[in-house]
Amino acid sequence: MAKLAKARADASKKRGSPPPGRGVRIFEIPVPGPTEPLDEYLVSKLGSRAAARRAVLAVAEEFGLPLDAPRSVSAALALTRMGADLDRIARSLAWEEFEEYCASAISAAGYAVRRNVRLRKPTRQIDIIAESPSLVLSIDCKHWRRSAGATSLEAHALAQAERTRMYVEGRRPRDGRAFLPVLLTMIDNQIRVVDGVPVVPLQALREFLASVSRFDEGFSFIRGE
Repeated sequence: MAKLAKARADASKKRGSPPPGRGVRIFEIPVPGPTEPLDEYLVSKLGSRAAARRAVLAVAEEFGLPLDAPRSVSAALALTRMGADLDRIARSLAWEEFEEYCASAISAAGYAVRRNVRLRKPTRQIDIIAESPSLVLSIDCKHWRRSAGATSLEAHALAQAERTRMYVEGRRPRDGRAFLPVLLTMIDNQIRVVDGVPVVPLQALREFLASVSRFDEGFSFIRGE
């Protein structure tokens, strides 16, 4: 046993420590640095805090938002309209802020809003249910960093349509209202319709809410029995 222990010790000494640069491989992976707050980014783009404050207030007024609505999304919308870097804007905005802002904007348009509506069997969630006397919007908030491709959009549209169908089947409404699945995004610049599901950029949300009707052709409305 003593010989075996000595042999192991001798072998260890012969191996020694690995020479520098061998045995351990180091990879340098670029990691994005901390992002600048959107308020500050807007100040840098407009040149003064007063100008940035006016831009944020103009967006909030346009959407009819309450004073406690997240300022970061107002700044993001102002920056988007100025043609600022969309990826930088998206990285600086938390998804919770985006969803809260969407809910505030929809509520300001006169809809009764519920957030994070849970479905069962199977378990699913709808980000926002927005109800008016004649129409119910089932909204999925997509805080994408870049525009989605056609295949991805179709998959998300079909998934939201299925969640909306589950919601309607679970409630069995009999008031004649139509239910419309909707995708709401941050960075797109035009309203698109994918498999009957409207894909609405946040900057066009007010116009969409003011004009959407249960009689619109081309939308995939789901109706209760």
